[in-house]
Amino acid sequence: MNYRLLFLTFIFGILIGCESPKEEVQIEGITERTQEEIENLKDFAPAFSFQSIDGNQVSLADLKGKYVYVDIWATWCGPCLQQLPAMKELEEKYRGQNIEFLSISVDNEKDKAKWQKMVNEKEMKGVQLYAGTTSSFHKDYGIRTIPKFLLIGKEGEILDKNPPRPMNYSTRQINKDLVSVFDNLLKQ
Repeated sequence: MNYRLLFLTFIFGILIGCESPKEEVQIEGITERTQEEIENLKDFAPAFSFQSIDGNQVSLADLKGKYVYVDIWATWCGPCLQQLPAMKELEEKYRGQNIEFLSISVDNEKDKAKWQKMVNEKEMKGVQLYAGTTSSFHKDYGIRTIPKFLLIGKEGEILDKNPPRPMNYSTRQINKDLVSVFDNLLKQ
C-alpha cells in the first residue's frame, strides 16, 4: 500500500472540505439593554477602608460623588517618589474641583512611622492613607508593581486601571495626557 498516496488523498480531502461554503447562523431575539442593565455591567472598585495620616478611617464609599485618582506607592520606591512633584502640582491645579487625589501607602508595618514622617516633611496633600501589606488590597486591585495608578468614577466604577502617571518621564513635567483626561471628566 502506498502510504504517501493515502496521505496526499487525506490532505486533499481536508483542503476541499475547508473550501466548502460556511453556513450562516441567524441569531434571533436580540434585545437592547436598559440603562439600569448597562449600569450593572460596570466594573466597580472593591471596597476598602484605611487609616488616614490624621488617624481617621477613610473608605472608598466616603469619596462617592467625586472622581478619584489613586496613587499606590511606598516610601522606599524611587519611581513613586519621582512622581511626587507632579502629583502636588496636579492637586493644586484641580483644587476645589470634583477630583479627589488619594495616595495609598503599601509600606510594611515597620515603616509606618517612616510613611507618616515623609507625608509631613514633603507636605503631601490629598487624602493620605496607609494600607500596609497585610490587607487584601493588593489582591483586590491586582497590584504587582508600584507606582500604580487608578482612576475611579463618581459611583465607584473603575474608569481606568492604568491611567497616565502624573509626570511625563520624557519632559519631566506634568503629564498632559492626564490633564486632558481630568479636563474631559470635569466637562461631563
